[in-house]
Amino acid sequence: MSNGAGKIRIVNRPDMVVNADFQSLLAENGLLDYERIFRREGGTVVKKIEERSVVRLDLVQDGRPRRIFLKRHRAERPDLGAWIGHGFSARGLSPGMAEFENIRDFRKSGLPTVTPVAAGERRTGPFRLESFLVTEDFAPYVSLERMIREHPERFGGPEGTPWKKRLLSAIGCLAAAMHAQGFNHRDFNATHILIGPGDETGAVSLALFDFQRVDRRTWLRMKWRVKLLAELFFTLPEPLFDREDRQLIYRAFRGAGRIRPVDWFLLLLVERKIARIARHMRKVNARKQADRERGRRIG
Repeated sequence: MSNGAGKIRIVNRPDMVVNADFQSLLAENGLLDYERIFRREGGTVVKKIEERSVVRLDLVQDGRPRRIFLKRHRAERPDLGAWIGHGFSARGLSPGMAEFENIRDFRKSGLPTVTPVAAGERRTGPFRLESFLVTEDFAPYVSLERMIREHPERFGGPEGTPWKKRLLSAIGCLAAAMHAQGFNHRDFNATHILIGPGDETGAVSLALFDFQRVDRRTWLRMKWRVKLLAELFFTLPEPLFDREDRQLIYRAFRGAGRIRPVDWFLLLLVERKIARIARHMRKVNARKQADRERGRRIG
């Protein structure tokens, strides 16, 4: 996958936009049309909840296999604030189209992302929009969450420890660059950070995905910092990642060689936020467990 940054050439189609580099792929597979993409059957279900679903589709281009992910959002009614912010224009208001535009904006700002393929939206009723987003498969990149789960040995030992330090420093620098460009990925955590294959220099390649929730309200930078660091640290489990690792990320994020006295206040706020996240997750998991037990009794 060509994860990276840079501008994308767009081809406008009825009710959809297409990354020009993928126009021939979609055309060859009969998907250069809103209806055919949105109603496409088959594929492997990756995620399915009430408001959206994600499926993995295996296509062919010139005899070569190509893989994409299709995220579909059921018809919904955006809130009044969103309509006002768009000047009461529906264009770009749907989750699918908004995520596509967020990815484009990140890439134009030099921030690495998954590769967007296409997006579309269609009005299905008064103030109601359905939408979709297509992205390219991000292999050989893998999520940090998956690497932690499947290959914890990568983060320790004579070779793993130096690599872990480079990785954490790169993550902190990426978060800082994102905020400097006026963006806050509201789900900046191990799940949505992708790690690419290394090179002979030992440099770490990163990319982000899942851009549904991007905040551009720069006057909330203090809140951005606390939430981003808390959510990121919460998804880096102990003992694989310790206090020193978290401080390494923080120093890279703040561009400082050491933790200054003024930084300890922010880190205290981060620790408190982590505690709130942990309490919330315990409640969520307890509800899920109760639902499972109730389902077994009914069954």
